[in-house]
Amino acid sequence: MTIGKEGLKFILPSAGLAVLFGALPFWPAAVFFLLLAAAFTFFFRDPRRTPPEGDHLLVSPADGEVLAIDALPAHSDLPGPVNRVTIFLSILDVHFVRSPLAGTVSRMDYNPGRFLPAYKPEAGDLNESRTMVLKGGKSDLVMKMIVGVAARRIKSYVKEGQAVDRGRKVGLMYFGSRVEIFLPREVSVRAAPRQKVKGGETVIAEVRS
Repeated sequence: MTIGKEGLKFILPSAGLAVLFGALPFWPAAVFFLLLAAAFTFFFRDPRRTPPEGDHLLVSPADGEVLAIDALPAHSDLPGPVNRVTIFLSILDVHFVRSPLAGTVSRMDYNPGRFLPAYKPEAGDLNESRTMVLKGGKSDLVMKMIVGVAARRIKSYVKEGQAVDRGRKVGLMYFGSRVEIFLPREVSVRAAPRQKVKGGETVIAEVRS
């Protein structure tokens, strides 16, 4: 397992302060910063993930728990009615976000907003977020990365017009958040509420032939 380079600016200062206070010595502070460095190392872990065989299978974009699966009448970027799969990431989950299927990023939008707890239903509409519209491949979809109370930043690894593979890392959300996937109704959802999922590995939907 590797550690995302984004975590170094959190890990190294904490580790450095742990060494400094240990040398003084001031052990309460040294232990605190050592534990903080370990916590940041755990949070920014980046495990290797291998998607299952079958391009018609959509994998979870993130680690976490499926909060809800909702049928919606429409979405502006998808034809006809859609299904929305909402995944909540606790602070203990891996926070790298992956593409559920292969395709081309047709649009990336940033939406400023509030920082409500990510598990609240209204957070999907009111919180700060980044939306990725993915077209081509086996199906189209829309993925929305949403920050919560602790999470205040979303980093994107892809740009408009860029092709992505299924399971590829496309973003990172800092410290607790949620992801919403909007799927055309002809895509069969295989996830279930309260199911634990792993980004890039767990099958959450299947494109019907």
